[in-house]
Amino acid sequence: MEYILKLLSVFLVASIKYFWATPYSFGMKLNEWETIFFIEAGGILGFLFFYFFFGFLFKELKLLWPVVYRFTPVLFKVRFEMWVKRQKTKQINARKFTKRNKMIVKMRRRYGMWGLVILSPIILSIPVGALLGNKYFRHNHHFIPYMILSIVVWGIVSVALFSTFMHH
Repeated sequence: MEYILKLLSVFLVASIKYFWATPYSFGMKLNEWETIFFIEAGGILGFLFFYFFFGFLFKELKLLWPVVYRFTPVLFKVRFEMWVKRQKTKQINARKFTKRNKMIVKMRRRYGMWGLVILSPIILSIPVGALLGNKYFRHNHHFIPYMILSIVVWGIVSVALFSTFMHH
């Protein structure tokens, strides 16, 4: 039972923060083959789950918002409308282009889908990559296969590097 929990925890870590799954797995005393299999499975299934989950949210929230708003108690509606008004005021007074916004736009224009595919598993995270991929590249039918390929390649590379340096 303890062994199954180890494998499941590696799977879950890989589905959320892929880069840390390999050292975590080696810390759990799993061998290279178990590590490769479970971080690959966790990364791929985590990506697919988050990609389709965010797609569902983006689509369904637009449809469900009027229904939810209609059944919301008046007190919450008033507070929500006050919050929206404050946010709009802040948005008007805020700078339009922060350094972070400029960096994101610059990276998206310069590197596009390939930048997201390559950097998402190791730097961003699987959920963030899935969210951005669904938001910006859902109409590109190559995005999902390339992202899965990236997860597989980074998994093999990370296991090779960490097993070399950690002397597992």
